[in-house]
Amino acid sequence: MNFENEELERQVLSAMMLSAEDRLMAFSTLPNLDCFQIEQHKIIAKAILALQDAGEHVDLETTVATIKKSGLIKEAGGVKAIAKVYASLKSPGHVETHCRLLIENYLKAKLYALSIELHQHTQSDSGDIFEIFAQYQNKFDNLLASAITNQDDDFLKQLNESAKMWLNAKPGEIAGYRTGINALDTLCGGLTNGELTVVGARPGQGKTALVVTLIRNLAKQGIGCGMFSLEMTKHELVQRLASQESNVWAYKIKQGELTNLDRNNLYEAIQAMKAWAIKISDEGYVNISKIRTKATMWKNKHNIRVLFVDYIGLINSVNPKETNRVNIIGEISRGLKLLAKELQIPVVALSQLSRRVDERGDKMPLMSDLRESGSVEQDADVIWMMMRPEYYFEPTATTKVGSAELHNAGLCLIDQVKMRSGSTGIIPLRFNGPLMQLTDYDSGNPY
Repeated sequence: MNFENEELERQVLSAMMLSAEDRLMAFSTLPNLDCFQIEQHKIIAKAILALQDAGEHVDLETTVATIKKSGLIKEAGGVKAIAKVYASLKSPGHVETHCRLLIENYLKAKLYALSIELHQHTQSDSGDIFEIFAQYQNKFDNLLASAITNQDDDFLKQLNESAKMWLNAKPGEIAGYRTGINALDTLCGGLTNGELTVVGARPGQGKTALVVTLIRNLAKQGIGCGMFSLEMTKHELVQRLASQESNVWAYKIKQGELTNLDRNNLYEAIQAMKAWAIKISDEGYVNISKIRTKATMWKNKHNIRVLFVDYIGLINSVNPKETNRVNIIGEISRGLKLLAKELQIPVVALSQLSRRVDERGDKMPLMSDLRESGSVEQDADVIWMMMRPEYYFEPTATTKVGSAELHNAGLCLIDQVKMRSGSTGIIPLRFNGPLMQLTDYDSGNPY
């Protein structure tokens, strides 16, 4: 009995060559390339996987070139046959469904072959029936396991890995990447792999300043960062990074009011910044699938280890017909959390808060102020709320933080309202307006 579906296999391979998003979906859905039961198709799939793992562009030409290098171009049916596969996609957007059908066909073929073997054994007088039963039970279990993509590590292995990390940690060492802001590291333990951190604030409270500060501090440690900026252009972000690194005020760079000393400082900063591993996307229309595709490529090809998104409210739904904002935000927050877990990197996402904050006397945001907040509150591992008292109150007045009365001028408060693996609390930071930068509060007056 033949369980091969040549047309279905061509559809999946064509989608994988035409779309990076479909390619990632296929590789995350298919447990192995044996699901392509036609040998020519399996060769094409292996070539696509090799290109994907190498971070190379995938299309007809690169796939053909890779197969030629492997010496299997004849076995793959030749260039014309590969081109026919490439052009065979009839219904885009269904690659996950098609992959699951391939898995079903693969299981049916394997199950049928095992059933024939089992039938032959049961018809024979040789062999112990209980031994045969145990043998084929093991084969069926292995077949089922081969069709599952996400195999859990056993407990003992994970325990040993975690214990090694805990017991070998040096004094003062934290679990995550250091943010470059000591108070923040003490509060959250650094930016941790697999965690989604959501930063909420009203406009003008320093969200983007925080992100730019973190990117610069991480890049200076040699930690690659990716940034999806849906609000600011690449030029504006690079300008802010250069301002912080050169200590030249941002507005002077923007308006061209540079002294000779400013130019020298800016030149030296630019030379230092050339070594930073930073990737920025300022594409206007993105959804969680596009973010996932590009972030995966950034990690595989450029070793990006921390991802930033500015901001959640500007990301579109994968389904263009979806108009319910609660559903859309839920799709996005779940997608970002799964992305952090899948790539094992920290993801930091900014979120605008509702106007209710401005109606309260102390102006300090709460977790419930997150717009369409239910899913965000649930999916985020860490939530920070930001507020600059001098934005709302007299700079000469003071704000009580713990037992201290701190001057509003240059003060920025971060309230950790959620920490899945730790405690909550408020820390004061120093906001440097001209540089659009955040530092430890005790680092001195930046002005």
